Amino acid sequence: MIIMTEIPSFSNEDKVTDCCPIFHPEKWDKMIYDFSAYSFIKAQSKSFMYVPVNLDKVMTKVQKDIDEAKTAYSDRYLILSQDISAFKCDHYFLVKGPVPQYPSQKVEGRYYCRVQDGDFKNISTWMKDFDEELRQKGRSLNEVFLFYTTCPKCAKVYGHNYVVLLAKVDNDFEL
Repeated sequence: MIIMTEIPSFSNEDKVTDCCPIFHPEKWDKMIYDFSAYSFIKAQSKSFMYVPVNLDKVMTKVQKDIDEAKTAYSDRYLILSQDISAFKCDHYFLVKGPVPQYPSQKVEGRYYCRVQDGDFKNISTWMKDFDEELRQKGRSLNEVFLFYTTCPKCAKVYGHNYVVLLAKVDNDFEL
């Protein structure tokens, strides 16, 4: 079993818009990633019954702060989102170093990934399917992150709305 320790990069050809690069699902689907070597910063957004309320403002502000601190990667990105309640969501932004006013975080462990494509309203179904897949492998859905790979505008341009589901798994997890 191969454990991926490098976050997939994108090329200049993937930069079709001035916003989100083209996402390549084959680099993520049914893969196991270990992000231990990377640094993240943490931000939080508000939700109402798991529906984001101020996500666009939070994402824009944090990205601006990352750019000003000159800690953004030029060839890769990753924002891991985790609902901590029906009213709050934590977001972990990949960075090369500290960003003032944000706590630095590590994301330790191995994460099994599944890629879905479709409307956000399908997330609960995707999560149930993901949970069932893990149960068939003798595991349960414990710590889970979502990686929303593109903003809504870029998803329309590309014709895909890919979402990566990431579940923390044991070291002995087999595909």
